Amino acid sequence: MGPSGVGKHTLIELVLEEYGDIFARKKSTTTRPKRPNNEKAEYNFNFTNEREFERMVAAKEFIEYRERSPGCWYGTPNSELERIKSAGKIPIIEVDVEGAIEINRQALEGNFLFIYPPSFEELRRRIGNRIETEQELKIRIREAIRQIEMANNSVLFTNRLVNDTIDDAKDQLFTLVKALYF
Repeated sequence: MGPSGVGKHTLIELVLEEYGDIFARKKSTTTRPKRPNNEKAEYNFNFTNEREFERMVAAKEFIEYRERSPGCWYGTPNSELERIKSAGKIPIIEVDVEGAIEINRQALEGNFLFIYPPSFEELRRRIGNRIETEQELKIRIREAIRQIEMANNSVLFTNRLVNDTIDDAKDQLFTLVKALYF
């Protein structure tokens, strides 16, 4: 877990490259529109409409779900976790802080990791490289601050790392994986 721009996707990809025999990434279900020229979208998301998403919520098919922006719902389907477990692997579940708290509330066993940016200046730069409008930047920065504050005030995140450089963050993460799973 961690706010937008801290390198979650990159670090997850590195873990899957090194330890793909024991871990698998879960796919989220989302109502957000597909982004143009995003060839990895189908790998990370199952796209659906709001009506189907609401049906899935009513049927309790999600372990957690959130509306991250107006009309853009994201959820972790129970079926994804079952798919990964039936393959004999450990799911990597990338969610926001509220999602992690909900997963923990449901007594799903796991190791919760929060990834921090090295500084707010660097976070602003990283987020700024990914968005198109000043308004979107302000929203993402506000959300990042909120996520960091929530993580700092939670005992759930017993594992934390700062992604200053990808090599250092990778070393920290691999050390953590080895300590927890080997």
